[in-house]
Amino acid sequence: MVSIDRFQVVKEPELKILEHWFEHEDTRRRMDGMLPLDEWYARVNKDEQDTVIMAYDGQLPAGMAVIEFGEERTYIGLIVNPMYRLQGYGKRILQKLLTEPDFTSVREWVACIEEDNQISLACFQAVGFTLEDTEPDEDGFLTLILRS
Repeated sequence: MVSIDRFQVVKEPELKILEHWFEHEDTRRRMDGMLPLDEWYARVNKDEQDTVIMAYDGQLPAGMAVIEFGEERTYIGLIVNPMYRLQGYGKRILQKLLTEPDFTSVREWVACIEEDNQISLACFQAVGFTLEDTEPDEDGFLTLILRS
C-alpha cells in the first residue's frame, strides 16, 4: 500500500538521491531547470521563500516537493522517485502535504505543468487542483490552482 510516513527538509547530502533520479530521462527532460543540482540547491536553500522537502515511505525516499511561498500564491513542484511512478505516490504525497500543519495556512496553491505531461496533470487534478486556463502559456505550461 502506498504511504508517506514523513517529510524532511532536503539537506545537501540528499542531493545524491536526486542525482540518481535525474538519470531517468523523463525527470531530466522535465526538470532540467534544476540542473546542475548543486547550484540549484545553493540558490533555493538561500531563499527563505523556498522549501524543498523529501517525502518518505519508511526509509525510502518516495518523492520531493519544491514549494515557493509568494504573497498571494504558493507554487509547488513535485518529483516522484522514478521507481515509484504510476503507483499513486504523487497523489499520496500531495494529499499528505496539503494537510501538514506547516502548510494549512496556504490559501492558493499553484502548479505549472507541461501540457503534454498527462500523468502529472492527472495527479494534481486527482487531489483537487483545477485548470486556471485551458490554453498553455507561451512556454507550453498549464497552470493548475487549488484554493482552500
